[in-house]
Amino acid sequence: MAPDHELREIVSPEAVKVRIEELGERLYRDYADTPVAFVVIAEGARRFADALVQGLVSRNVQPEVIFLRARRTAGSTLGEVQVQGVDPEAFEDRDVLIIDDIADEGRTLEAVSALVQEGEPRSQRVAVLVSKLSRRKVDIPLDYVGFQVDDGWVVGFGMDLDERYRDLDYLAVADGAD
Repeated sequence: MAPDHELREIVSPEAVKVRIEELGERLYRDYADTPVAFVVIAEGARRFADALVQGLVSRNVQPEVIFLRARRTAGSTLGEVQVQGVDPEAFEDRDVLIIDDIADEGRTLEAVSALVQEGEPRSQRVAVLVSKLSRRKVDIPLDYVGFQVDDGWVVGFGMDLDERYRDLDYLAVADGAD
C-alpha cells in the first residue's frame, strides 16, 4: 500500500453540499418534464451521481441510472480508453446526462460521449464534480461543473488515490501525487 499523502483541503464539506444542491436545482429545471438517463462513469463518480439523484428524487423526478466502466490507466500508465457495461442502443431517442467525477484531460469523457452518440440520443449533456481546465487535451463541453481546480491530484467525495480517500466529505489535493 502506498504511503499516506499530505492532504490539503480545497473545498469544505459544506461547500460541496451547497454546490451539489445548486446543481440539483439546475438539473430539476432541465429535466423535470422529461425522463433522463444518468450515465455514471466508474466508481469515482458514484457518490456525486448518488447525490444528484437524491436531489431529483426529493423533487419527484426519478432518473434511470446506468453504470459503466471507463478506464485508461493500468497502474500509473495512461493508454486508450476502454468502455464497458452498456450498449449504445440504450440511448436511442433519450435525454442522457453523462456524470463523471473529474474532467482532467477529457479523453474518458470523449470516449463515453462518442459511445452515447452512437445510440443517437435526443440530447446529451455532461456533469462533473471537478474540472481541471489546465490539463485538458480534448475540447469536451461541460454543462454542469461543481468546481474548477487548477492542478494537483484531487481526492474526496468519491475520488481516490490508489483506492484511498474516497470517503472524504470534502475535496483535497494529495500533495506530491500529481
